[in-house]
Amino acid sequence: MKPSLVLCVLLGIVLSVRAATVLPSVEAATDATAITDTVTPVTGIVSQTPEDTNTTYTSTTQNPTPVTSIPCCATSPTSPSPLSPSPIPTTQAPLTPNQMMCPDGWEVFQGRCYYFVNEGMTWPQAQSNCAMLESMLVSVHSAQEYGFLQQLTNNNENQEAWLGGFYLQDQWLWLDGSWFYNNSWSMESPDSSNPCLMLSSYEAWSNSPCNAGGYSSICVKNSNVPTAMLCPQGWTGHLGRCYYYNDESLTWPEADATCAGFEASLVSVHSPEEYSFLYQQANGVAWLGGFYLEDQWMWLDGSWFYQGFFTAMSPDSINPCLSTYSTDGWSNYACDESFPSFCVKNAVV
Repeated sequence: MKPSLVLCVLLGIVLSVRAATVLPSVEAATDATAITDTVTPVTGIVSQTPEDTNTTYTSTTQNPTPVTSIPCCATSPTSPSPLSPSPIPTTQAPLTPNQMMCPDGWEVFQGRCYYFVNEGMTWPQAQSNCAMLESMLVSVHSAQEYGFLQQLTNNNENQEAWLGGFYLQDQWLWLDGSWFYNNSWSMESPDSSNPCLMLSSYEAWSNSPCNAGGYSSICVKNSNVPTAMLCPQGWTGHLGRCYYYNDESLTWPEADATCAGFEASLVSVHSPEEYSFLYQQANGVAWLGGFYLEDQWMWLDGSWFYQGFFTAMSPDSINPCLSTYSTDGWSNYACDESFPSFCVKNAVV
């Protein structure tokens, strides 16, 4: 064999061996680079602080709709845990007088809140002051309420206070529109010159010029009990009471007993507005809770009776039971006559 040929063969063998040695190294280097490129981002994420993780996202919706409710079965972040106290039972004991939710400083009596204002004012100033307290000067509806107001006045240093009574066009009126009962109170001077009413702790009601200053006053408003009314089926709710028109013809005693069976009574009417509400349902004669006894008309609930609302009247002793009569007022009949009737009871709140 020629020397040159032998040299070429040996050179080819050497080059083949070297190539076999170098190629794995290059591939290893390439693999190592790929691994490094993969690991580096992971290492960067692990080493980031919490502040670095805040990322701003761009919505694909131009004006995304905010979530305003939580699905039925999802848990709100503010929802109580299963170990939270149980909710207050919906059935609660009746409110005591001290829990009637009158504002601080107000006194509660028969579902209304009363506030005695010691500061001396005129009658118009006193009414404006009550209005600022979301109330009005008190209109008195019964002897029991009058006694409560006298006691309230006795407990304060200024013992003369404005009430909500005033004289207009030859008659005394109450601010709340209820009837005015004036059979037993002291009149110091003619009504026209002293047309505003006040209460004194040492005598009955008296009247005074409305611009007289220095008198206290008594404001009143309804207590903050829930306003929703619940009346039995077939009854009609109106101004906090439930009314039932019984179209069965009964005598007055029978009608009264029927109402008692409903845990109610024949209705005692407190205002012209209430009478109008009743007459719209009856549109004729129907028994009311008024009766004549010992020379005077009375209501079953003890409230004062306004005799000026009679539109037709027969002798009291012969016809001592009261009924609706016309849109203008009531009348009296013999108690053994038979008519429909009205029952009333307080609404459940």
